[in-house]
Amino acid sequence: MSLRPYQQDAHDAAVDWIGKSLQPCCIEGATGCGKSHIIAAIANTVHQRSGGKHILVLQPRRELVIQNRQKYLVTGNPASVYSASAGSKCLKHPVVFGTPVSVGNSIDKFGDRFCLVVIDECHGLTPTIISVVDQMRARNPKLRVIGLTATPYRTKSGYIYQCGVDGAPVSPEETDNPYFARLVYSIEARTLIAQGFLVPLFVIGLIGAIAVIVLVAVLVG
Repeated sequence: MSLRPYQQDAHDAAVDWIGKSLQPCCIEGATGCGKSHIIAAIANTVHQRSGGKHILVLQPRRELVIQNRQKYLVTGNPASVYSASAGSKCLKHPVVFGTPVSVGNSIDKFGDRFCLVVIDECHGLTPTIISVVDQMRARNPKLRVIGLTATPYRTKSGYIYQCGVDGAPVSPEETDNPYFARLVYSIEARTLIAQGFLVPLFVIGLIGAIAVIVLVAVLVG
């Protein structure tokens, strides 16, 4: 699997962080940046470097479970799915893609084999996800946690990390009890547009939208 330069940079930053810290870190990646590719690369690297230990990837919806697993399969390695909504509860392979509730309801089956939990859409951190991580960490105190999101800011609680990419602490006025210790990498939509990886989004407005609808109606009619 070949990564884009910024995907490789995000992978490297996260892997470097967990290599020296037990505290959770996160990656900010704009919508369309290919977070599933970054997740796949991180899971593959950590599995290889850890001597075969297991990795759990949590995502809130079955669609993301299926999508993220498909991208991981491109690495040439197998992966399991543990999600009732996705139609499978399997722990056969060392990399497992699951949904929080299904994993939480069967947490005793996960044992102490896991060295890393990756949380997709980590801005939506829930008590269930935190409970899963806490119970897995009780079995393996060296468990690492990496989150990925396009929106690292929550309306009610502010930023989800304590320190930004540059290591500067987030102002107490801008965050309330953030879960992640560090934002290790950030790639914004405008940067991806400038690099040619995303196409600019144009808003045509209500009048323009009505005009398009009328034109289509005339042509079809």
